[in-house]
Amino acid sequence: MRIVLLRTALAAAALTLATTPLFANQCDAYGEAPQLAALVASGDLPPVEERLPDNPLVVEPAEQIGVYGGEMFDSWDGGRLAEFRHYGYEPLVRWSVDGSEIIPNVAESWTISDDVTTYTFKLRKGMKWSDGMPFTARDILFWWERIETNTAINPSGPRGLFVLDGEHATVEAIDDHTIRFSWSNPYGVFLLNLATSYGQRVVQFAKHHAEQFDNEANPDGVARMMADDNADDYGRWWKATVGTYGQNAEYANPARPHIHAHVPTTEIGGEARINMQRNPYYFKVDTACNQLPYVDTRTWVLTSDPEVQLAKSLSGEIDISRVNISTPTNRAVFFDNRERGDYRLINAASSDINVAFFMFPMNHPDPVKATTYQNKDFRIGLSHAINREEIIDVVYLGQGEPYQVAPRPGSPYYDETLAKQYTEYDPALANEHLDKVLPDKDRDGFRLREDGERFQVIVSVNQNFKPDWVDVMLLVKRYWEAVGIETVVDVISDELWNARRSEPDFDIGLWLAENGVGQLPLISATVFMGGPGHLGNWSAWERWYAEQRGQVVMFGSNIVLDVEPVEPPENVQRMLRVAELLPVKAGDEQAALMTEFLGLVRDMFPTIGIGLPQGNFRAVSNRLRNVPDTLIEGWLYPGIAPANFSTFYIDPSR
Repeated sequence: MRIVLLRTALAAAALTLATTPLFANQCDAYGEAPQLAALVASGDLPPVEERLPDNPLVVEPAEQIGVYGGEMFDSWDGGRLAEFRHYGYEPLVRWSVDGSEIIPNVAESWTISDDVTTYTFKLRKGMKWSDGMPFTARDILFWWERIETNTAINPSGPRGLFVLDGEHATVEAIDDHTIRFSWSNPYGVFLLNLATSYGQRVVQFAKHHAEQFDNEANPDGVARMMADDNADDYGRWWKATVGTYGQNAEYANPARPHIHAHVPTTEIGGEARINMQRNPYYFKVDTACNQLPYVDTRTWVLTSDPEVQLAKSLSGEIDISRVNISTPTNRAVFFDNRERGDYRLINAASSDINVAFFMFPMNHPDPVKATTYQNKDFRIGLSHAINREEIIDVVYLGQGEPYQVAPRPGSPYYDETLAKQYTEYDPALANEHLDKVLPDKDRDGFRLREDGERFQVIVSVNQNFKPDWVDVMLLVKRYWEAVGIETVVDVISDELWNARRSEPDFDIGLWLAENGVGQLPLISATVFMGGPGHLGNWSAWERWYAEQRGQVVMFGSNIVLDVEPVEPPENVQRMLRVAELLPVKAGDEQAALMTEFLGLVRDMFPTIGIGLPQGNFRAVSNRLRNVPDTLIEGWLYPGIAPANFSTFYIDPSR
């Protein structure tokens, strides 16, 4: 993934020191925010050099050295609070701003064993949590032993990136500043996984704070707290009280230490505005030895209605527009309101594979549906029935091209046949394939099941996540019904969609196909299947496969555990096995497996895509500076967070 950003030379600014060293440990002194300097002067805060690690991480601003002060405004839809893509991104290692490489972050360096089984990370000596307590390898070991592998909290075990071929990582604290992850087999993509959004889990828990909620370290205290909360399930209580990645409880307690640039200072509930203040112990500095962040306060404004969110962005109330409204459909209105809203439009390069794709419940509890969805001719027929060019022209204003679920052009795994097969709009050919599966029709031309009822598909649309999907599905409904497939478009809220998505009879899944650039397909292979870990119900197949491997679940999937296992076809068995082997291998062997895997996907054709995402943008307030000229959007590349929010600053002249 190589997206090069243009950068201006660093300009002189009020906070520039005498030198601009390449490494922070060359600094003779550090600059700090005036509000922190005042606290140091009053004796309420240690001097800045005592708050920073011995070797702070040096961050080069996109434009110039910034100035301290001001308030940055963002919007929040009431879901995951301050989600990392618009808040902060501080794993052990991280993606560079341009997405070209993995670079140090909390870990200042690392070594990988010759057999690629062991990763050893050197932490920053002297780094501190936001409450001033030392951040050490003991915190990471506590997370692993008492949270990630605690089945009372995580019944299915650790997140998939820490599990290799069914084997949990061995995590060791070698000393206070060295942490080691190891497995029996090579793990060629661990750094890629650790740099994703889920790598944040490793550094979320300060032992000195979190152990008070641990039922082993503090059983009496936990019992009292649970009694006060009328709770009887420890795992459920812990998640509601402490929380982990993606859970709002993580930010609900102002006493909880963090390592982010901005931290909560008040209890967070259902407020319309949420404020986070500068972390005085943040571990990064700019190239002029000034402690980051520049911005005093980060504020999120609750805007659950996308239309309200759009209006606030157009009027300049929000400093960076959100991805769900920064769509080709809205480009014209954003362009026309630039002067009124005092913002600029910048490019947002997508790392996604498809604007939307359909996943099929191959193991639907209705046997007629299961049999039909497993039939490749059915999926081919539906695909040829879609007029992708019309969708791209009408909904995405000509931005994009017809595309299936395949790695993006430029990825070493790009496969043109996989990307383009069955994308031709041809209703006659669609009918030809569908006639092989559901030949009988009623008087209105709708195809019938064996029991004489209409064969009906239901597609639930999460309108909060992607409002344009409603327009897409209204067109798709017309296309599919034209070839005899009765289609119900169920437009629902984010909350209701999340509640329904795990139900066994959830029908055709619609979601965004992500992680298709560079090497990312290696660590997101299951998206090409649309089943394991995704919205396509493959539970019976997965349960059978997991049992063969002596496991309860595979791929971190939400398997319905009481489903009867069903042996999948041989090609599906091989597909699951290769997906499982990919992270275990490295080099040429791994590349060959990826080629085989994509060939299996191409032959099975398990999902249906619409178009390759293009033409994305963000509206950025003209008062907000140091925003890169190109932002990258994505999921496992947790766009736009790698853009270094801590270097953004508010121009005091605007």
